[in-house]
Amino acid sequence: MSGELQPSMGDIRPHGHLKIGRFTQHFVDVLNLEQTPLEFFDTMYPGTPREEQRKYLGRFGVSGSMQVQKMGELSDGQNSRVVFAKLGRDAPHILLLDEPTNHLDMESIDSLAKAVNEFEGGMVLVSHDMRLISQVAKEIWLCDHKTITKYQGDIQNFKMDMRVQLELEDESKGSKSKKGKLRGDASVMKKTNDEKEKKKKAKSEGTKSSGSALDSLLAPKPMDTAERKDVFDVGEVKESLPAVAPVSQPKVEPASQGRPKYIPPHLRNKS
Repeated sequence: MSGELQPSMGDIRPHGHLKIGRFTQHFVDVLNLEQTPLEFFDTMYPGTPREEQRKYLGRFGVSGSMQVQKMGELSDGQNSRVVFAKLGRDAPHILLLDEPTNHLDMESIDSLAKAVNEFEGGMVLVSHDMRLISQVAKEIWLCDHKTITKYQGDIQNFKMDMRVQLELEDESKGSKSKKGKLRGDASVMKKTNDEKEKKKKAKSEGTKSSGSALDSLLAPKPMDTAERKDVFDVGEVKESLPAVAPVSQPKVEPASQGRPKYIPPHLRNKS
């Protein structure tokens, strides 16, 4: 469709005034990272007043100092906004979007979904983002076994049917899945508060029961009367020891009173 590949059979005859806008996973190749967003727009659309370029970039979230900063210093999400601004400025008849949500936050994804729904031209969108697909996909067609059939239901029903076929049902429903849960799927990862409370309660009860069993093992057991007879009794041992005579303390005689009183040498002459 974009003209990069030539058909092996048949002819492709696009309209002479057909405009095709592309957003690929390698969108950085479209940008000159040495330029600022304003310089890039001046190069792509010469003759447009600088003030109008600023206003148009600001509509896509590229505003303020971001407009005069080199795109090599911007994040992938900010650069993707510059590419979206270029797509809007080109006003194409057909859009080819390949994984456009890779570097977008949730608010930007919702804005992109709104723009896709309001776009009046043709579009080919390749995406694995359920937030985007659930907002833009109106019908689901299944291509399998060399046939094409329309699926009766929305994207949520289709996702649930795929889980059943791939044996990825929720464990709470009693499924014996060998492949495990579908990671990243919010509908699988959600658990009710009742289930969480039950698990917490069961865990706490198990902890209490194990603690009570341990306490019962460590608690001292009462001794029988027969066991008490064999216990070492200090009182009986003291009674069986022979009596020991008290040790007499030596008498200390007081100092004799006839001894002269000691007088220091420096006071002897004064007496």
